Amino acid sequence: MSDTLLLNSNYEPISVLPLSVINWQHAIKLMYLGRVHVIETYPDWIIHSERLAINVPSICVTKDYFHYKKNVKFSRYNLYMRDLFKCQYCEDVFDYEELTIDHVLPRSAGGKTNWENCVTSCKSCNHAKGSKLIKPKMKPYKPDYYSLVGKWKQMPFSVKQESWYQYLGREKIAA
Repeated sequence: MSDTLLLNSNYEPISVLPLSVINWQHAIKLMYLGRVHVIETYPDWIIHSERLAINVPSICVTKDYFHYKKNVKFSRYNLYMRDLFKCQYCEDVFDYEELTIDHVLPRSAGGKTNWENCVTSCKSCNHAKGSKLIKPKMKPYKPDYYSLVGKWKQMPFSVKQESWYQYLGREKIAA
């Protein structure tokens, strides 16, 4: 994960899917260009130049409002998030590494890789299904940005600084 949380001028994250974080070098560059205000720094992380010592920014706010397109891109992580990391055949919950993408209409039968044809599946269920036509427990659908954000707020999540949680609109959930 990157080092600096970047907030819009209204003090909300520009995006949560993916979370609007940038690396510390970019944050310092934006700070010196006058494009962001630093709200909080890491107290024990200081970078030095020949004549300067700067605390690395933890949270920055843009001076101008940034309009972020809230489209949901099809990705492995977003698909798992839509299905809450639950296999759509055995209905067990798994870690990211233990899951696969299953095509409801198999690719060998002309199935496409898109929201309406893919579901989350554990490796054993996906292997057992193979290229058979088996209906998943939940019909696949294309989620909107806000429904995925709602599901994101239900998932365990960790950040570099505890103070980030107040800007993310969620409490820390134990993993």
